[in-house]
Amino acid sequence: MIRPTSKASLKSQCLLLSNGDVDRAERLYDFYIKDMEDLPMFDMVAPSAFDNIKNTGGQIFGVIKDNKDDIIQVVQFIQSIIKHEPPSTNIIPKYQPLPPINK
Repeated sequence: MIRPTSKASLKSQCLLLSNGDVDRAERLYDFYIKDMEDLPMFDMVAPSAFDNIKNTGGQIFGVIKDNKDDIIQVVQFIQSIIKHEPPSTNIIPKYQPLPPINK
């Protein structure tokens, strides 16, 4: 079964299916490629483990940078719970008082 991921892989698969017959492989390639014009020329190179770690670390640091104030508030809130101190007032959201209930 042919599962091309690029034009180069399609060429090698056609040559393999043709048992090394170049003319037959070219005809088979032309038959398939006419319906797959947007197929890339070569396969994409998978990122290395280091690239994956670098990208993930960058994303994590970006999230921390964007939410720095919220993270600090959560850490301070947890510290106040551990120390049995009342939490600071800027952590607890301030809501408007409820209106009186009329009977």
